[in-house]
Amino acid sequence: LVTATGAGGAGKTRLAQQVGAELIDRFPAGVWWIELAPLDADAVGSAIRAAFGISEAAQVALAEAVRRKLDDRPCLLIVDNCEHVIDVVAPLVDELLRAAPTLSVLATSRVMLDLPGEHAWRVPALSLPEPGAAISIEALSQFDAVRLFCDRARRARPNFELTTDNGPVVAEICHRLGGIPLAIELAAARVRMLDPRRILDGLDDA
Repeated sequence: LVTATGAGGAGKTRLAQQVGAELIDRFPAGVWWIELAPLDADAVGSAIRAAFGISEAAQVALAEAVRRKLDDRPCLLIVDNCEHVIDVVAPLVDELLRAAPTLSVLATSRVMLDLPGEHAWRVPALSLPEPGAAISIEALSQFDAVRLFCDRARRARPNFELTTDNGPVVAEICHRLGGIPLAIELAAARVRMLDPRRILDGLDDA
């Protein structure tokens, strides 16, 4: 069990998607995805059953049904956005892992599941230059946060370029947003209507 933790918008879901895609060949029984964000606690068990193709009418406990389904084949289950149903997800994941030794679980959550053997990994913020540091545009464009801002800004305004004039402002925007991917994407989208300086000024407006 590995739990990727971090604040909302830190990129936990995107990271889990990439992990599942890159590791799929290692799991003969497949990589299964369960999106918990739109679900309430009562629907979690049914979502797990649906992911593994186990009928609600099956006369067997969920964990045992999953064990039989896997038939000793390695499988990765990804459960995304656990925090709001943690009291239900945690014991279910624990039961699954105890019953099915070939099952691996990757969870994303703002908090740990707090289970035995859990490996928690906090998703870091995107890399940023030092605040106020004098740095060339070429070097500035190598930082992940700045690269993400520029990529999303070009989607909003195709002619957007990082320059000596707007580079320090873009870097400051990324700092003010803590290197959080979702916040940077939302700010960059405003380049369609505002220049970076006005976006930065707007961060002071609650």
